[in-house]
Amino acid sequence: MTEDYIVSVKGICKKYDSFEALKGVDLFVKKGEVVCIIGPSGSGKSTFIRTLNHLEKIDSGEIVIDGIRLEPGTNLQSIRKEVGMVFQSFNLFPHLTVLENITLAPIKTKGLTKMAAESLGMDLLKRVGIPDKASEYPRHLSGGQQQRVAIARALAMQPKVMLFDEPTSALDPEMVNEVLLVMKELAYSGMTMLVVTHEMGFAKEVSDRVIFFDQGKILEEGTPEAFFSQPKEERARAFLGQVLHR
Repeated sequence: MTEDYIVSVKGICKKYDSFEALKGVDLFVKKGEVVCIIGPSGSGKSTFIRTLNHLEKIDSGEIVIDGIRLEPGTNLQSIRKEVGMVFQSFNLFPHLTVLENITLAPIKTKGLTKMAAESLGMDLLKRVGIPDKASEYPRHLSGGQQQRVAIARALAMQPKVMLFDEPTSALDPEMVNEVLLVMKELAYSGMTMLVVTHEMGFAKEVSDRVIFFDQGKILEEGTPEAFFSQPKEERARAFLGQVLHR
């Protein structure tokens, strides 16, 4: 069964002391699929997505990405080479230029020459729409521009899967759309994406599947058409009633 999926998650559990953050979550994602993960604050969405590259350690269960089973302490770097991640905060190195931020990991971990890494970096900056910012430092960029650099930096490792943990939630409203446009282009290019988001319009338009988290579990999943028009679960209906009518 797992051969058909680039991401295979079975029965993962995560506790913080007595609090169960994840309660036996299963999720299977096909190559090229865009999955948007939504739900109320504290439902386990961000914890879940952070387990996929071991930023959060699971207590039990199994995670397999592109055929590699996550085995902490042995093959963590192999998994992380397959998976790019973009966070709420941009986490750019302030003392490095935009281009240096993007080229650092490919040079250090993939062994690219400086010239090859810079060529790749410039291509990615063109892709995210800010090639003119290559020699700038992060402090001179807007929040939206910094997040686009963070996306380019993740793509520079040529990952098989991209994870996004509420990538627009720290942005001013007028900057949200410029980041979503980059993410849409990425989705339409065939990248496998798992996106924790509060942007319901993005989830409706771009996702192949919507996952609704509540109290550490996947409570409901379906196509965006089905989920947003006729959610089955009362909890999902209540959540959509709140977020769609603000």
